Amino acid sequence: MEDGSYYHLRARPEPLRPALAGEIRSETLIVGGGLAGLATALSLAERGRSSVLLEARTIGAGASGRNGGMVSAGFAASTRLLERAVGPESTRTLMRLSRDAMDLLRARIERYAIACEPVSGVVIASWFDDGDALKAEVAEHNSRYGMRLEYWDRDRLRRDFPSPRYWDGIFDPEGFHLDPFALCRGYAAAAQDRGAQLFENSPATGLRRVAGGWRVATPQGEVTAERVILCQSAYPPRLLPAAARATLPVFTYIIVTAPLSGAHAEVIRAPYAVFDTRFATGYYRLLPEGRLLWGGRISTQERPRDLAELMRRDLALVYPQLADVAIDHAWSGRMGFARHKMPLIRELSPGLWINSCFGGHGLNTTTLGGELVAAAITEGDRRWRLLAPFAPRWVGGALGPLAVQAIYGRARLQDAARAYWHRRRPRRPRPSL
Repeated sequence: MEDGSYYHLRARPEPLRPALAGEIRSETLIVGGGLAGLATALSLAERGRSSVLLEARTIGAGASGRNGGMVSAGFAASTRLLERAVGPESTRTLMRLSRDAMDLLRARIERYAIACEPVSGVVIASWFDDGDALKAEVAEHNSRYGMRLEYWDRDRLRRDFPSPRYWDGIFDPEGFHLDPFALCRGYAAAAQDRGAQLFENSPATGLRRVAGGWRVATPQGEVTAERVILCQSAYPPRLLPAAARATLPVFTYIIVTAPLSGAHAEVIRAPYAVFDTRFATGYYRLLPEGRLLWGGRISTQERPRDLAELMRRDLALVYPQLADVAIDHAWSGRMGFARHKMPLIRELSPGLWINSCFGGHGLNTTTLGGELVAAAITEGDRRWRLLAPFAPRWVGGALGPLAVQAIYGRARLQDAARAYWHRRRPRRPRPSL
């Protein structure tokens, strides 16, 4: 078994971009070569504006190239939280913008011929016997936010996803899944072809204000720019202490099986991506080679011992039919969360922007963030101010990870108790598989 992201291991090698050397000047400097930084560079390039991007390692090396690859509307924070924070009208606008970002992402994949293997359809499988609540959620999201969700009863859900743990579900025909590392490389190539300068192995180690803008130092040289956009999330080095204090690193884990064959290949019968309704959701999707990608859990530990076996047990809980499947790859991904679970997208001071903290829901919202920042810089667009209530807030310092682990542990117990009660109560008996 190989230790590392399946996406990176299967990708065809491409020449490394050079590291920064010497001093250069730019209109805009972007720090971070994940999807937030790349989307911002591409949005600027599509508006005819040049930029320089610094990446500490290689493009897509962090969470942007290591995640589950699922794209759906909305944010890590629920619509109920959004409505309490900004009101119904602004929530509708934010949800529309997130759906517009999905459309833009699809359009860019086609326009730039990005070979990231998109597949339409995302399923939300309920861990609990809450059919009436799911129907109400479908009706609310369709009427309020213009979505096209479908309610699936147990028979419909289990026809394609025959897990003894599932009850009802929701199907999102607008959602899709893809290879996120290939998307990173496609965004990078498109931005570079349109004039962006991308430098790898160039960690930003210092930031200071200078006459006419900002200067960022790296071990090999410096960049002076009129403005700087920080897109670093939870990976070091962190340039701005205020941003670091407002970002909580949280880990999730993923495994990829060997190609499924025989009875294993007949278990999951549809190509849609799936996640369930637990606090720390389990999520999975079939890959083009017939493998299964399975992810889940929330932790402050980067890589536990026996990671593959830990995740195999989670898979077997949902699909006992796959308990003995071979695991070929296992890895972790580091997500950046803000306390409110919304992105940090704002101008922190004149010429200094942040576009970060997408909380495990970044495949559409990084594209949205890039558009909001680029439109603000080039056109004076003020839509980014819709996110003004979601300011950087201290996440607890050294106590933050302990609080996350405690919240996760309590939520797992609550989910288990609720699921047990739903399985034991007499009404709505489960059909046999």
